[in-house]
Amino acid sequence: MNILTPNLSGWQTMLTKSSAALARMAASRIALRTVPSRALNLHEYQSANILRSHGVNTPKGDVAKTPEEAFKIAQALGSTNMVIKAQVLAGGRGLGHFDNGFKGGVHVGVKTAEEIRDMASKMIGAKLITKQTGAAGRICNTVAIVDAVQAKDEKYVAVLMDRSFGGPVVVASAQGGVTIEDIAAKNPDAIIKHPIDISKGMTADDAALIATKMKFSSQKVTDIAAKNLLAIYDTFAKSDCTMVEVNPFCETVDGDICSVDAKIGFDDNAEFRQKAIHEQRDTSQEDPLDVEAAKSAPPSPLKS
Repeated sequence: MNILTPNLSGWQTMLTKSSAALARMAASRIALRTVPSRALNLHEYQSANILRSHGVNTPKGDVAKTPEEAFKIAQALGSTNMVIKAQVLAGGRGLGHFDNGFKGGVHVGVKTAEEIRDMASKMIGAKLITKQTGAAGRICNTVAIVDAVQAKDEKYVAVLMDRSFGGPVVVASAQGGVTIEDIAAKNPDAIIKHPIDISKGMTADDAALIATKMKFSSQKVTDIAAKNLLAIYDTFAKSDCTMVEVNPFCETVDGDICSVDAKIGFDDNAEFRQKAIHEQRDTSQEDPLDVEAAKSAPPSPLKS
């Protein structure tokens, strides 16, 4: 071969390999450039309001943005056993402390409206610091004041989408008040799993069967529980939820059912159908950088 004649086939092979390598690098970088997802996370009182609007029984009470509003709510309750909770999107509120030195984001057994007002004055406008918030804490703009629920027994119930069942499934237990993971670890047989036909929704028979397995103290309470289960599923289906978890799902001493605390997850791709819910997002509880990034992010093709 003449050394002055270029080896074109060799150069072409090298260029082809280099182009392929560059293409792979570019593809990997493009794959990493994803728009961060901001799942909707509602306050406890907002979740309770949504459940209540579908017929689920929740604790009696209201929310306040000022100490005077809190005082009036407590007066209207007329109770000597109230609960006041800082509405901050973080776990461990009860063991937390505020940046002004006030201890505890949840207080149980409050006897008077005056005490409620005093506690509200120390919570509202202050930052609650918990293990989840870190040292910076999160601002408390709202407090919930409710009548304390006198529980006879605590149960657990959740509705969620489960791929293994190909649709919604109800997960329940006669034991509640602790995490479902703790229940499953101690007694796997205590977990009830009941698939729901998504084309039919939860039927009265479904609800009655689940409520019976949850072992309430009487048929009357079982029937009330079944009615509340239907309402919880109604919330799940009509609000485009990915999950509705109620823990504890209480039988009260006076023979009623109350969903004391709830967590609800929503399908972000259904925001266009659930604007009233998604407009309740509290951006004061989010990282400001995430909030700004979301404003400039391109819309999801599923939402357009």
